[in-house]
Amino acid sequence: MVHPQKQKLLLALLLKAVLKHDIAFDKAFSLLVKKHGLSSREAGLLYRAFYKVIIYYHTIRFMSAYSGFGPRIGGLVEYLYARNFDVDCILDEVKELSHSLSPTLQLALLHGYPSWFVRDLHGKLPLNELENMLRSLNDRKRWVRVNTAKTSIEDAIECLERSGLRVKQHREFKEMLLLEDPFAKIGDNECLKEGLVVPQDISSYASTLALENVHGDFIDACSAPGIKLIQVLSRATITRTIAVDISEKRASVIPKLVNSFLGTVPNLIVVTGDSRTLHYNVKGAAVLVDSPCSNSGAIYADPVVKLHLSRKRLKRLQLVQKALLENCLKHAEKLFFVTCSVHPLEGEEVVDYLVEKYSGKIELLQLKLPYVDKGYMGYRCSNSAFRIYPHRVNGQGFFITALRVQGIE
Repeated sequence: MVHPQKQKLLLALLLKAVLKHDIAFDKAFSLLVKKHGLSSREAGLLYRAFYKVIIYYHTIRFMSAYSGFGPRIGGLVEYLYARNFDVDCILDEVKELSHSLSPTLQLALLHGYPSWFVRDLHGKLPLNELENMLRSLNDRKRWVRVNTAKTSIEDAIECLERSGLRVKQHREFKEMLLLEDPFAKIGDNECLKEGLVVPQDISSYASTLALENVHGDFIDACSAPGIKLIQVLSRATITRTIAVDISEKRASVIPKLVNSFLGTVPNLIVVTGDSRTLHYNVKGAAVLVDSPCSNSGAIYADPVVKLHLSRKRLKRLQLVQKALLENCLKHAEKLFFVTCSVHPLEGEEVVDYLVEKYSGKIELLQLKLPYVDKGYMGYRCSNSAFRIYPHRVNGQGFFITALRVQGIE
């Protein structure tokens, strides 16, 4: 057990780091461990405890203010200290308090989300299903995909179990393996280093199946780190691949990753550039726009996402998505638009914009894939826009749509 005073100090430092500097939970925690010389035992205990605090930050902040400690970091940490850092006990109190609240505010408090976010999703799904989705996004999961270009599923499972990782094989996607301990460290795992397995969420895998039949030129417009690219290259018949990322550092990782998992891939061109303005000198390509987004569908991968959700942020990201798509449409015969978001601002509303602006020049295509269901109703694109719902697949939340393009210059 970590001394409560030490836990209080470290939690305050972590909250300041993630709130003020907008850095990922894992990075902030890793810096904390190094700076304060935490033992591996202390780090393991605190990681899980602090992860839960971040997941339920909005709830704890509300209860801190309600209990007279105030909503600021100092008061919140004092409140947790007074409650022995028992988040489960706090959640039990919230259940008692929430009975008199509206359904959306009740869901927001019970599951630790901003109230505006839950209000925006209310009506997109039945209330019980919305709750299942919000709950599922809170539950940590860790998936890996067997790299069948290098090994068999059986040998990959044997390698993982030999290294101390127990896994469950997905009933339909046989190459997808769920780690029984979602908090297990896999970065230095020998099976990963040898390229036998790829860290990839099941929803990322399911969304990328839409690209299995692409052929000819392929543009991955927002490619880094390259996980979806590896899956596409291992399955599709592609003559030339252009992988683009705006970050030189991230772009430099792509060829190393591809080589590690697939070996030498002919005609792979990696470009550092901004796909909002880049001219590809390519026509009629299959284009994947796996766009920057809020990552509201990947909360369990980084719970800090919850702390920075705002409509202003989503609208800013929506502008980026529109700019990416409008430029990429000029080079595409087929375009696949993907976001790891459960909010319609980063899905249906973007596609509705394209449908209206490019009427007669784009055709929305149907997708018939496992776990890929119709998106939210009430939009022009609703019958041809699709989502992977977290609670149905036991993975992240994705939006995906496929378009056929004609005559856009």
